Amino acid sequence: MRFITDKDNLLHALQLVQRAVSPRNPMPILSGVKFEASKDRLFLSATDLNIGIQCSLPVEVLNPGTAVLPARYIIDLVRRLPYLPVVIESDEITDNVKIKYGQSEAVINGFPEEEFPEVSLSESEISLNISEDILKDIVRQVVFAASNDENRPIYNGVLFEIHGKQITAVATDTHRLAWRSFSIENYENIDIKLIIPGKTLNDLVRIIGNSGNNIKIAANSKKVFFISDNIFLISRLIDGQFPNYQMAVPKEYTTKVKLKTKDLEEAAERAALLEKDGAPSIKLHLEGNVILLTVNTEAGRLCEEIPVNYEGEEIQIAFNARYLSEALKAAGSEEVSIDFAGPLSPGIIRPAGNNEYFSLILPVRLKG
Repeated sequence: MRFITDKDNLLHALQLVQRAVSPRNPMPILSGVKFEASKDRLFLSATDLNIGIQCSLPVEVLNPGTAVLPARYIIDLVRRLPYLPVVIESDEITDNVKIKYGQSEAVINGFPEEEFPEVSLSESEISLNISEDILKDIVRQVVFAASNDENRPIYNGVLFEIHGKQITAVATDTHRLAWRSFSIENYENIDIKLIIPGKTLNDLVRIIGNSGNNIKIAANSKKVFFISDNIFLISRLIDGQFPNYQMAVPKEYTTKVKLKTKDLEEAAERAALLEKDGAPSIKLHLEGNVILLTVNTEAGRLCEEIPVNYEGEEIQIAFNARYLSEALKAAGSEEVSIDFAGPLSPGIIRPAGNNEYFSLILPVRLKG
């Protein structure tokens, strides 16, 4: 393998695939990045066996071939290279790679390339295309409600239910829930449920850029594949039965409130500053045309009034301040409506006038 490239393009591609590198895995090969030069492109791949990322970039290929280099060393080296053409050449006998820049050169000891797991598209049961912008919006609105608890992997994922043209995305950590519905065109016979790790979706939206193009999604019973212009991401699906989230959503409401999102979001953020034991509780008292927001901890007290419009009964209810702030931020609208079914029932937050998205927060019981 021998090719010529420039520092910036190579570094950008390396930083994209680095998200799939597994530095602490007992298999040393998984701490590496695979280089594959073919025709006029370089393909970089990394995987931790749960997620795999491949990125391609144009280079001048002088001799096709492959090599696997430790991600830590090659990325740190390329980051510190001068702005000169970079020539990378592998030794097929020793697995070492020589990096030349100007009159200087460095050598990095590589791994046997035959040990590197394949990162490629396998047979899929479904295939569809959606806008990258829509996918980013879905992830922003839903994935925040997924859990990070490794002991309950089913809650670490986002459920995608695809029935014909209709797709719903749902995430919950059992304390809160986010739900998004959207439709796709030209698909009639798809009927499948996928539980995609939240980490995979977060990594995906960070690497696909801002091209505004469509992204292809393919999947089978074990894996999901995302294919963009020069990015390919593969991820294992989470196996198991997603909880029956519909049971958590109240069917009737006693109080409906409409208010400016920013007013309540910023008040909740201020309340979270006075947190105790990592779980700041904020009390909301709806009375008249205002919500009285209060928090009282060993760190201090806070009291604010927020103007609202409401229908139904007055109510007192408490929420985790951070959960409330994150839910309001995810709504992405100037105004939100919040529906209550009582002080011990979840609060349902919706962007005003939008029936395709909501988030749910369970209340907190306060002493007294």
